[in-house]
Amino acid sequence: MLQLTMKHKSLKPFDLKTAYKDSYERFGDTPAGVQWPRGRQELRFNSLTCNFKKTRFFSVLDYGCGLGHLKPYLDERFPNYEYYGVDIVPEFIAAIKKKYPEIIVNLIDSYHDVSGNFDYIVISGVFNIRDEKIYSHYLQKVKYILKHLFSIAKISLSVNFMTDKVDYMQIHAMHFNPAEMTNFVMNEITPRFTLDASYMPYEYTITMFKDFEIIRPDNIYNPA
Repeated sequence: MLQLTMKHKSLKPFDLKTAYKDSYERFGDTPAGVQWPRGRQELRFNSLTCNFKKTRFFSVLDYGCGLGHLKPYLDERFPNYEYYGVDIVPEFIAAIKKKYPEIIVNLIDSYHDVSGNFDYIVISGVFNIRDEKIYSHYLQKVKYILKHLFSIAKISLSVNFMTDKVDYMQIHAMHFNPAEMTNFVMNEITPRFTLDASYMPYEYTITMFKDFEIIRPDNIYNPA
């Protein structure tokens, strides 16, 4: 497979909210409505939630929850949990509240609006499209978001990315180098993490664990 050498040029202004609104108006409450035209949501959700425990109650924050497609996936697999969602698109939040009036979802302007504590935080597809004109600026923003969300996670933070090990990139797509991102996680967030590139050829998931205390003398981590 070819690896594309990407020139990090400045882009024309891009309104992310409008792009998602247009997709929703066109495709409705479907994966394509949240910019996943090929579906395969279950594969992504499997990777993002593989460390969730069925045997205990937990809270989960769906950051960039879109139309709340993670919730029915969790409902089928976990009997006792609490779902929270946040998103920047008003139409998405209104649709979720109509579908699931019992859950808490909030409209936000940025990650600065997210507070509280949650056992698990998941981020699915949020960083696939960049609205920043300059590549390096958007990359830095993503790192700030990950640091903030990790600070309010109790157990783990899971996020998926599109890899840069591809031979084609759309103009506003954001592809992250796996080595660069794991190096960032290891050195600036937590030394305890997993990288899962097993479920799809052009995407991967990183799960960052809050507890990285080493149990002596066994030299192991506590079960997550």
